[in-house]
Amino acid sequence: MNSLKITEQVSSIYSQWIEGERRGVPFYFLLPFLYIFSILYGAGVRLRLFFYRIGVFKTRRLNCKVISIGNITVGGSGKTPMTIHLAEWLRDRDKKVAILSRGYKGRIKDIGVVSDGEKILLGPEDAGDEPYLMAARLKNIPVIVGRDRYRTGIYAIEKFRPDVIILDDGFQHIGLVRDLDIVLIDGKKGFGNGYLFPMGILREPLSSLKRASVFMVKGSELGIRNYELRIMNLKEQNKPLIFLKYKPKAVINLADNSRLNVDILRGKKVAAVSGIADPKSFRDTIEGLGAYVIKEIIYPDHHSYVADDLNDIIAETEGADMVVVTEKDWVKLKGCSIKGLPVYALVIDVELKDTEAFERVLGLN
Repeated sequence: MNSLKITEQVSSIYSQWIEGERRGVPFYFLLPFLYIFSILYGAGVRLRLFFYRIGVFKTRRLNCKVISIGNITVGGSGKTPMTIHLAEWLRDRDKKVAILSRGYKGRIKDIGVVSDGEKILLGPEDAGDEPYLMAARLKNIPVIVGRDRYRTGIYAIEKFRPDVIILDDGFQHIGLVRDLDIVLIDGKKGFGNGYLFPMGILREPLSSLKRASVFMVKGSELGIRNYELRIMNLKEQNKPLIFLKYKPKAVINLADNSRLNVDILRGKKVAAVSGIADPKSFRDTIEGLGAYVIKEIIYPDHHSYVADDLNDIIAETEGADMVVVTEKDWVKLKGCSIKGLPVYALVIDVELKDTEAFERVLGLN
């Protein structure tokens, strides 16, 4: 068994464990260790929150409106598409917007301008894949990375004079005061098995949800209601609850960056390649477009591709009509060819169930 198949199996099994979908002898063997590490992790999180609450750790405010988009669980909940959607929404309403990101897995250690709104200045290796993707998608919106969000925000204000700063994945960065805290929730996964990482998928205790200004839930209202009965009732938080879905918008041909209609996938045999936190949702989206996923090639989230990876992908694509990758993987695979097969990146957009409620939350009504 090669390393690719091992990665796929370990990722799948662990996800099923911590989301409460699968049990077995290996799980019960590792259970005490996961539980102990979960307790230690939780103690560290609670101590940090306590220090902020009593003022040992200080919070600071920027001289402009700050909106945070984040979640309370590890893994994908659609933060990047939602950040892009919000940035475009504000820009189209004549707001000057800048995006701040940590630049996870990027090489920039201090502050880096990924895009000044007109041209891209850093590649995905330096900026990180998600900030680069946002820079590639967004026009007239600067994207800046930096580990210290306050210092990065000061830099953004001095250089770009934004009306609004959006914090990408900012819910846990409580050292920076925000005017609006948007928390994304996967309506299907909810909060997993209810435990903190690594026993579960929670980054913080559920009590931290009281910091949120609004909950935005991926999926149907029926799905989240069923989950509320088992875990908690989000509506009891007396916060707005807005439902959304992530909708395929187009595909990009990696060979020439041309954009095509998603109908090109219908009826085709597809090899799906992903290095994201939720590969199952990617596969489901492709199949929802009428394609047949005959091979699923999974890498860890934020994976940096090397020549050996391309060889592994080539070996797994026999019988496929095309290769489809995520947008996040597209930025690291531009120009790659795989055994003469066309390679497409699936572009995802956000569709809100209640746009008026969204406008009210943002104060734009």
